[in-house]
Amino acid sequence: MARVLRRSAFTLVELLVVIAIVAVLIGLLLPAVQKVREAAARTQSRNNLKQQALAVRNFEATHDVTPPMFGQVRGGGPSGSIYFHLLPFLEQSAVHDLGADAARALPLAVLRHPSDRTQTPDGVFELPVAAPAWDGTAGTANPYPAWANSANTRWGLSSYAANWQVFGDRGARLAKLTDGLSNTIVFNEKYAVATRPSGTPRVGATLWGYGVDPRTIPGDFTPAPAAGEYPGDAQWANGLAPTSLYVNGYWPRSAFVNRGGPAAGSWNFPAPWMCRCMVRPEFAPPPDNAHCLKSQSISPAGIHLALADGSVRFVGSGVTDPAWSAGETPADGEAIGPE
Repeated sequence: MARVLRRSAFTLVELLVVIAIVAVLIGLLLPAVQKVREAAARTQSRNNLKQQALAVRNFEATHDVTPPMFGQVRGGGPSGSIYFHLLPFLEQSAVHDLGADAARALPLAVLRHPSDRTQTPDGVFELPVAAPAWDGTAGTANPYPAWANSANTRWGLSSYAANWQVFGDRGARLAKLTDGLSNTIVFNEKYAVATRPSGTPRVGATLWGYGVDPRTIPGDFTPAPAAGEYPGDAQWANGLAPTSLYVNGYWPRSAFVNRGGPAAGSWNFPAPWMCRCMVRPEFAPPPDNAHCLKSQSISPAGIHLALADGSVRFVGSGVTDPAWSAGETPADGEAIGPE
């Protein structure tokens, strides 16, 4: 008598149960995976900032001064941005050897935050010759400094910015940061690209190779510095022409704003602005509503920054304007508080 072989198979109910179990497991695993990714991104950002801070210290040990935001070191040699001058100390000597104009088109891993949602896939920003005007008027303006070949519109992006109040136009001696190295911010996180519906400027990007030597644009200052001279207190007290390349939103800097004169009536500091931005960062704002002259955190919980002593710190989103300003100013007598 022949036996009938019956093929075992899942019933529809059993299949649905298996699918439901798999879905539950995926739902449990995804948050854990996301947390691991976020933790890895935070670690990478701290490492990036640590490398930048140590590069500044090593640069100063070699040259007896830090790089300026943009210009020459000690008034001589090749001109370039702070990050351009730091390239040999970030293990990027080959990029530095290309020169400032060719190098600025390349992305740098040490300047990319893995979770910066404003970064482009290739880490490069296309800067048009006719960019949106940054002086509050309608129309366009040419953002290209004289040293940059406008035929090459590619600029490497950065998720970090350097503190203008520390590095300025001439560089700094770390020993003269009288607020203390552990109380002075040198680098912090910042969106690679920032736009907003209105405001001056409305559009910007953190281009690591961007900048202009102020000695080449004396007419943008009031009063105009003497030929070959850097601007000083007399100029910063008045701010700059709103059309100046010095004030647009493409520099890799923080702690600058085009405002001189006395403090605003609502401001609680007696000191004049002197082009110092004295307000805290924006914490993970929408990329289409971010101020390109301000810093932005990548995480809504807080922002990573590097201090002049080479340490890296996480500052929570509850930090106040005065506390943040205390960290940005290098010699005003303040100390960073527990915030």
